[in-house]
Amino acid sequence: MSHESLGDILRMERLKRDLTQEKVCEDLGLKLNTLNRIESSKSVRGTTIKKLLNYYQMNKE
Repeated sequence: MSHESLGDILRMERLKRDLTQEKVCEDLGLKLNTLNRIESSKSVRGTTIKKLLNYYQMNKE
């Protein structure tokens, strides 16, 4: 059983879609440093995570 962090999961989703961090940041209006910190599991802000989940169509709504 793997124990991937939320940052790892979000990074894998981005890579599966062949997206660069720059492209995701441009589309969502995020700073590159913010996405880098999230993917490194150093920073998790609920509103930003929700934006990413929606962007990657990982939301359960």
